[in-house]
Amino acid sequence: MQLLRVTALAVAICVLAPPPPASAQISPNAAWSCEFANSATACGFYLQAAASNRAAVVGPGRDGSTAIELTTRLGDINIAGSDSNERADLALSPSSKYCNQGQEEWWAHSLMFPPGYVPPAVAAVWNWGALFDFHNSAAGGGQPNFMVYATPTGLELHMAGGANTVNRPSDPGYYSIAIGPITKNVWYDFVYHVKWSSGSDGLFQAWLNGRQVMNYSGPNLYVGQSCYLKLANYHTPLGVPVSVIHSRVVRGATQADVEIGSGGTPPPTVPVPNVVGQTQAAATSAITSAGLTRGAVTQQSSSTVASGNVISQSPAAGTSVAKGSAVNLVVSSGAPAPTPVAVPNVVGQTQAAAASAITSAGLTRGAVTQQSSSTVASGSVISQSPAAGTSVAKGSAVNLVVSSGAPAPTQVAVPNVVGQTQAAATSAITSAGLTAGTVTQQSSTTVASGSVISESPAAGADVVRGSAVNLVVSTGGGISSGGGGGISSGGGGGGSFDAFTLAALLSCLMGGLWRARRSRSLARRRWAIRIPLSARR
Repeated sequence: MQLLRVTALAVAICVLAPPPPASAQISPNAAWSCEFANSATACGFYLQAAASNRAAVVGPGRDGSTAIELTTRLGDINIAGSDSNERADLALSPSSKYCNQGQEEWWAHSLMFPPGYVPPAVAAVWNWGALFDFHNSAAGGGQPNFMVYATPTGLELHMAGGANTVNRPSDPGYYSIAIGPITKNVWYDFVYHVKWSSGSDGLFQAWLNGRQVMNYSGPNLYVGQSCYLKLANYHTPLGVPVSVIHSRVVRGATQADVEIGSGGTPPPTVPVPNVVGQTQAAATSAITSAGLTRGAVTQQSSSTVASGNVISQSPAAGTSVAKGSAVNLVVSSGAPAPTPVAVPNVVGQTQAAAASAITSAGLTRGAVTQQSSSTVASGSVISQSPAAGTSVAKGSAVNLVVSSGAPAPTQVAVPNVVGQTQAAATSAITSAGLTAGTVTQQSSTTVASGSVISESPAAGADVVRGSAVNLVVSTGGGISSGGGGGISSGGGGGGSFDAFTLAALLSCLMGGLWRARRSRSLARRRWAIRIPLSARR
């Protein structure tokens, strides 16, 4: 399919129409026309809807007293091929007089979105609404050859044709352009010039409110098929009543046959002011000062635009639109809420490993405090804040307390306990934060028995808290091996005896002498007994 130029995506092309001119009448040269003067099924139309009251005659029309309003309601899904969609369509029966291979025609119709119109919602795949189409004639349904299409962002025109029936805009042979945002309660006047063909000689041109918005050449029928006209309100489920108004459907041989009056006067237009970055109040003031109205305001989070300021506008700044048109705003609600992140457990890890785990979790390493520890190795994490498992904002800081190793031991001075009793010395040592060490007994002629002769370490020495202090405790006075009353322990020994030992030795010696004398006395007696009495005489 060859696509002809579409001139800059129709540049938002002033989709608004002026009020109907007083002289606006359907040309007497029109080949066929319908204003639904009496009923929804006038002029050969028939209703495709879940109930007969889905199409109602309303007034006024575009250039007559009447128009037709198509309304969908929740559950309007009993049309073949509708699936879960909602629809209320008016179809014009196929005819040999229009929409057939080789025919060249001019068409016009007018469309209005009343205040109760609900646009399709934004969806992950697509949401849509068909408003007007020439539909292929194959039995069992099919797809439009041309369609005026409503999307969440506004109106579009779609075209397809050729050898294969297509289903979606992504299929080969499908052509579409965007027109612009939808405005309620104004007339959209469409004019179409078409040469129907399944080959390359087909063409389809479209004007909206006097401006050309499509200039297509190529297939616009599917091979072996014709088409028929539908006025539509057919969309994905919205669950609320939705209305669309159609009026002034005309077919003719020339452009003059279908245009309103003599072609109509282009509506007065004004440029849309640039309000991006302004506060909502300032933007509204600028819009109304330009002769426009403030449309829908949508809130959207932004980390770059201050809360309450305009992120974007539609139509875009500089676009020429009809005076009184609505300008929709997207206003910042402030920075988006940060994504919560779970704090990893880094206690016991080295500082480097902890920092890596923190950054890998989307957080930052905060303050690092050194603290001595006798249980956590130097350089490893003692504690963290926030605690492991806490949910915090992405990018938050995690503070660490890192071990600097075991604390230096506390030094205390050794108390002077020389001369004190062993019990008093022990009490003084423990009170000083030390422990009593070994106790050695030693005789002394100068230190009373049970008192401390000496200590080690010496009094006043600085030692680690908890260290042991050894004592030498007196056993009392003694006799040395030299002069001065000492008694030698024998064979040149040089040791001295205390009074107790000396007394014991003397007792032993006296006992030995006594036993010796007694033994000699007993021996003499036994000897005397053995000598005969006669011998003694």
